[in-house]
Amino acid sequence: MSSGCPRAALHQSEPHPDPYAVYARMRADHGPVVPVELEPGVHGWLVTDYATLISWSRDTTTFTHDARLWRDFTEGRVNPDSPLLPMMAPRTNALFVDGAEHQRYRRALTDGLGAVEPDHLRRITTRYADRLIDEFCERGRADALNEYARMLPLLVMNDLFGFNEDQGLRFVNAMRNLWLGVDAEKSNAEAERALSEVVTARHRDPGDDLTTRLIQHRAALSDEEVIMQLLLITAAANEPTANLIDAALRAVLDGSAGFGTASPSDASLNELVDRVLWHDPPITNYPVIYPRVDVPLDGGRVIEAGSPILLGFAAANHFFVRENAEQMEETVNRAHVAWGAGPHRCPAIDEATNIAIIAVRVLLNRLPGLRMAVPRDQLRWHLTGLSWIPVQLPVEFDPQVPPPPDPVEGTPWSPSDSPQETSEPRQPTSVGSGLSSLSNFLVRLLRGS
Repeated sequence: MSSGCPRAALHQSEPHPDPYAVYARMRADHGPVVPVELEPGVHGWLVTDYATLISWSRDTTTFTHDARLWRDFTEGRVNPDSPLLPMMAPRTNALFVDGAEHQRYRRALTDGLGAVEPDHLRRITTRYADRLIDEFCERGRADALNEYARMLPLLVMNDLFGFNEDQGLRFVNAMRNLWLGVDAEKSNAEAERALSEVVTARHRDPGDDLTTRLIQHRAALSDEEVIMQLLLITAAANEPTANLIDAALRAVLDGSAGFGTASPSDASLNELVDRVLWHDPPITNYPVIYPRVDVPLDGGRVIEAGSPILLGFAAANHFFVRENAEQMEETVNRAHVAWGAGPHRCPAIDEATNIAIIAVRVLLNRLPGLRMAVPRDQLRWHLTGLSWIPVQLPVEFDPQVPPPPDPVEGTPWSPSDSPQETSEPRQPTSVGSGLSSLSNFLVRLLRGS
């Protein structure tokens, strides 16, 4: 591994980032497949080329998602308490296996999600969006990221999973911390513990929810396998959907969406989401694949079998658009890789995009005069290897009186009871600087260190 592998010290938040300039420097130094150091002594690669990313994602003969092939892990070079493990250690879910095992898990997931009626998803998403807005609409100001975009997908997923109030609160906090890398090992354990309680409860009292459908599926999943599929679908749906809502809102509020003061139509919002998925995807450098055999690269370099390869969705999209600008159609298309490629492409694409579109539409309709409270270049950013997102998204609007509560609908738990974000990111408690090194390397690159 070259001594020029990108790495340096972690900082929790940064001024407005220019990640694509960093990617460009990386490609100039190393080519489209870049060597990276995930944590001291643990190495991997980052794919930034669109065609290569798609080709390798589809080539299940040469490459696998199965982390049991991760050589540093199997040969004992990754510490048992490494913050890499919650995102990269082997798991019995659809993201980390291939072949018949993957098909079995994925079929259970797609059947479980497919049983959610689109009208039901729209209703509960709209209901929770309204309730969240009710919490802050009288103030005339809010943090649209932490009070809205991050909370809405979690509330929807809690409803679909059949969580009760206590389980929902604990799971919300654990999953948010896990994604941000805050005490990752403890957060992962707490998330699994909450899911285990839900699975036990649904054995005792089945319901019309995703957990029950997975338990009863013909794939005959064990309880551990059910928990792992629920953890996967939550991790894949919650924070990425929040990132998508945030990016779409920023595009609307800073004028780059081209809506002006008009309320956008559903068709316009669909087009906006597609543009965001090209230019500001919710996941930047994940998941990970592993070559089964040594893979030669240009210049005599070789990716050794068992080396982790991070899929750089953001960079792949960006350089494809830049290098094919004349060939790209004027209308937005969906050929981006924001949701992955190949047999592991995200199974919840429609659900995530529909939640994001509803979230933006309801917020714009409910809050006249919605606008950014600070200039865009004054936003502080939380930069990780998984995503880049503002620490906050401060907005202002004309204060509104919330409508009276609907006596017919109950509230599983109040968003005002949820863990509160502060103006600065939580201080991590894990080893070293805190956030997982998988999340750290892009932060270090963005600093140019």
